[in-house]
Amino acid sequence: MFNLKYIRFALILLLMLGLFGFANSVNNQRKLGDIRVNFNNNTALFVTAETVENLLIDNLKDSLNSYKYMLDLEGLEHLLNKHDMIKSADIFSDIKGNLGVIISQRQPIARIFDGDFNYIDDQGLLMPLSNQFSARVPLVYGFSSEEISAIYPLLLKIRNDEFLKKHIIAIRKNSKNQTIKLNVRNQDFSINLGKIEALDLKFTNYKAFYLKAKQEQKLNDYKSVNLQFGNQVVCTFKQ
Repeated sequence: MFNLKYIRFALILLLMLGLFGFANSVNNQRKLGDIRVNFNNNTALFVTAETVENLLIDNLKDSLNSYKYMLDLEGLEHLLNKHDMIKSADIFSDIKGNLGVIISQRQPIARIFDGDFNYIDDQGLLMPLSNQFSARVPLVYGFSSEEISAIYPLLLKIRNDEFLKKHIIAIRKNSKNQTIKLNVRNQDFSINLGKIEALDLKFTNYKAFYLKAKQEQKLNDYKSVNLQFGNQVVCTFKQ
């Protein structure tokens, strides 16, 4: 004789599996609705929501009126990740059939001139300019695109320091001795950084010099500031 308890359990299990399968089938067969694009920083700078939507619509022409289970969300993410201005894309579909897209944009930290202008992003990779937005980042001269790794530590140092980020507007390499010169916003003097080394010490010394010269109202007296000599800041006065 069968135990009624086991029979009841088996029937409940079959009923639950049936309901789950039915709900999953209904959800998968739901028509696609809107495409909703959001940006991680809430700002569409280098790529717009319209651009993202058009990329998806062009790829989904045969699928927009189809069922959700036909969509390859991972493939759509890969499509968006190939865009020059997109760092990463996450795509999901909700129970109402809407397609949600979360975009992280690439972040430029400098603009390099090596015969043509390009950005360098925060991963140390080349990034084309955008016709949507122009980033306020330092200009880099004298370095080829193959030398980005050499200047990348300096660019990150400037980008991650609020004082330096507002202060430094250009970075130039002297081709003769391979030293670095920095141009300063709203000041006549330039900074001779020397080699890209001991950056913490050099910039700590520079900040101390700058604050003292500013307090004494002497910033306009200098032609150049040399940070190459350890703890010393060697200045050249205007003639």
